[in-house]
Amino acid sequence: MKRFRQYFKKNKYLVLFLGVLFVFGIVVGLYLGISHIEILRENVAYYVEHMQEQSYNYLFFHFFVFVLGLILSFFGIGVPFLCTLIFYEGMCVGFLTGVFSLCFGFSGFLFSFFFLFVTKFFYLGCLFFFFSKCLWIARKMIGKYFYKTDPSLIIVHLLKGSCLLIFLVSIYDIFLWILGNRILLLFQFLLI
Repeated sequence: MKRFRQYFKKNKYLVLFLGVLFVFGIVVGLYLGISHIEILRENVAYYVEHMQEQSYNYLFFHFFVFVLGLILSFFGIGVPFLCTLIFYEGMCVGFLTGVFSLCFGFSGFLFSFFFLFVTKFFYLGCLFFFFSKCLWIARKMIGKYFYKTDPSLIIVHLLKGSCLLIFLVSIYDIFLWILGNRILLLFQFLLI
């Protein structure tokens, strides 16, 4: 816990920037969900009726996005790519919360909370840490090109941390694929 506090204290402006970007995405997602609710009610009803048949396989998508973000960070464009991804994830959170809340009221809001906790909480935490690693890689690579510094030791350390995060997200996605739907079925009563 002490390491997390030190990390947040050291990177408070980065955390603030990512938080604002994520919250802005939530607001946009809420707006989109609320403004298109009449079109979406049928899809939500279909999801609830066929919930036991759902599976959540994000493994290839998350792996591809993390590896692409890492590679692009060496060229300096990984940071805007990951900013877009964080905004998109905020939109997803806002959209799902808005749609379930409007369709099912407070119980829909509770279900969306459990749904997002199971399917996105760990992934989003890893994504925020991954962003900071990629930002450092981009900064060090820019320093190498413009100031002729040698960032090789730091880059190796950052690569190890990034690969660890990719591995953790992959394990989480496998867990989610196997057990995610079973866990969410425990909260299906909120939508009936």
